[in-house]
Amino acid sequence: MKKYILYLFLLSVSTFYAQGQWPEPFIISDSMPMWSDMPDINFQRISLKDKNLTLKQVTSPKFKGWNVNDVKKYNLHGILFAWARFKLKNNTEHSKTITFTVREETENIYVWRGNNREHFISGDMVSWSKRDGLKDIKEIPFILQPGEEVKVIINLGDISFGNYDRPRIGDYHQIIENKYKDSQIYSADDIITFGFFGFIIFAVIFNFFFYYVNRETVYMVFALMLIASSLLLANEVFSKMLFAECRFLQVPYMFTVVTLFVVMLLHTVRYFFRVNIHFPTWDKFLVYFSIYTAVSSVAIYIAYINRNLIMFGVMATLGTLSILVFLVAAIIMIIKLLRKKDKEARLFVIASMPFILSPIISIAFDLEWIPTVCGVWTILVLSWGMFARFKSLQIANSRAALEREEERTRLIAEQKAELEVLVNERTAELTKSLAELKQTQNQLIQSEKMASLGELTAGIAHEIQNPLNFVNNFSDVSIELLEEMAEELDKGDTEEAKAIAGDVKQNLEKIAHHGRRADGIVKGMLQHSRASSGHMEPTDINSLSDEYLRLAYHGLRAKDKSFNAELVTNFDPTLPKVSAIPQDLGRVLLNMFTNAFYSTQKKQLKLGTDYKPVVSITTSLEGSAVKIVVRDNGLGIPQQVIDKIMQPFFTTKPTGEGTGLGLSMSYDIVKAHNGKIVVNSTEGEFAEFIITLDATQVSGNL
Repeated sequence: MKKYILYLFLLSVSTFYAQGQWPEPFIISDSMPMWSDMPDINFQRISLKDKNLTLKQVTSPKFKGWNVNDVKKYNLHGILFAWARFKLKNNTEHSKTITFTVREETENIYVWRGNNREHFISGDMVSWSKRDGLKDIKEIPFILQPGEEVKVIINLGDISFGNYDRPRIGDYHQIIENKYKDSQIYSADDIITFGFFGFIIFAVIFNFFFYYVNRETVYMVFALMLIASSLLLANEVFSKMLFAECRFLQVPYMFTVVTLFVVMLLHTVRYFFRVNIHFPTWDKFLVYFSIYTAVSSVAIYIAYINRNLIMFGVMATLGTLSILVFLVAAIIMIIKLLRKKDKEARLFVIASMPFILSPIISIAFDLEWIPTVCGVWTILVLSWGMFARFKSLQIANSRAALEREEERTRLIAEQKAELEVLVNERTAELTKSLAELKQTQNQLIQSEKMASLGELTAGIAHEIQNPLNFVNNFSDVSIELLEEMAEELDKGDTEEAKAIAGDVKQNLEKIAHHGRRADGIVKGMLQHSRASSGHMEPTDINSLSDEYLRLAYHGLRAKDKSFNAELVTNFDPTLPKVSAIPQDLGRVLLNMFTNAFYSTQKKQLKLGTDYKPVVSITTSLEGSAVKIVVRDNGLGIPQQVIDKIMQPFFTTKPTGEGTGLGLSMSYDIVKAHNGKIVVNSTEGEFAEFIITLDATQVSGNL
């Protein structure tokens, strides 16, 4: 700072005014609002990476770094420095008191009135004794005479973590009236805060006493968490007292207190729920997670003080993900404990839910005191739970309580006997109804399977005809070759006979190959028609998709010879095999293809020869997920029914043309494979079904 001041005194007035062209002055008028953000046309900026400039440099006539519309760019590897300059002109007929708004950690403001220069300094990291202007809201008053015009240069310093966008000019009198008129030493919010702080301190003493009496660790860690909470609550008070002259202590103080709070919260959860007894593995996770929290907090602090945005961003992201992991783990544990009817879990839910919902309520109803009240409720309920646990360890059940319990048990036993009779009767009725329902469901599912089998029949006939033609042709050729071989043997030409024998062998291999192909088609048809065994096996999605695409297409062609469609296949050759039940997954693909061809056929009947049906299948690997996309340019699906198409018995086809079970069965099959189906459609243009399967799931039985 001394270096900057020395340079200022060395500047000549002529050098300052000889600098490049300044922007148009910002006009101060009587109608200006409380705060005015300066337009781009009225100010210029400098943004520098890893290196700051002196006032002498930025006011030098040789300096060309001022930019009118320079948008601030954050530096990802170091510190970002910035300067700003502008002119102010009072267009009123009386003096006008304005304020310079300070929004960065440290800002030096230099104002030239003719040949005279004034210097102001303020910011979060400037101690109160050195701040100029209104210290608590960081506004610096300045009086402009009627018609007066001044030049202003602001050194914004390090803005790597700042929020500086453009200079802001305030109306001093409006600010004073808004901020300080009728103000009291202590507001209602301050009284609530002090009361909450005192309540927390009382709860801390309360829990330390219980720890001293029975040495149960949960009371100590809960008390330490409350201490961290109170220190966070006192941050604003400390900012005006302890940190007023030692601003550099505030950041490490906040990092330390937040870290202490999170670590103690983790251990409070451990001991409060007795995680080491109920969930030993989760207990180890929470211990290691608390260590990781402390280490990552130190890393984030180092990144912050060094202004390393990459490290800060990475650690902050990891911290956020870790918190999400912890929340998921905590929710899972609480749910499991609630199922076990654990009292601590119920108490924790009762205590925490109001506090968790308090921000939403506070914002919705504009009630700033709601989080504080809900925080008091949380601490009160948890402290009550601690007291109840303490009491259960110190007080034995009295004889009267035992007698009441026995009477209660007797009454419960009588009621239980009555309920058992009712339950048995209702259970028998429900069992019968369930059996009938399952029988009907199985019949409907089998009907849908047979319906899809009918769609396959024509395609199967076409597909099986090709290998049969090959078998017949090669058989005829082989017979002729054998006759030629016999003639050559009669002539004694064994070499030619051997060559013919080789040709016969090749023909027989081709016959065997096409025979196996026909056998595979028949087996696939049988697999499709029979009930699934539930056995999962590595499945080639590309091969399965290609096979059922052709079968569905030929099935429709067998019914309508005039129908032709373009089949587009985009198969990922690197696609791994997926653990699946082939015949079940084949039913899903067949249903998708059949619906696509049906939609394009109907659209062709509607539009005629101007329309060209296209059905495409695309497979890809995205991370650990295999995606199958079936798309057609048919009629599409109306938006009002797109959410219903997966429901059983829902169909958009005319009566008699669909059962409404195809997509429902497909949804259930994909869900059983731990996958999902997403539908995208624009009515009249296209329909797209996206099937996502996990490529990493292990083969086994569903």
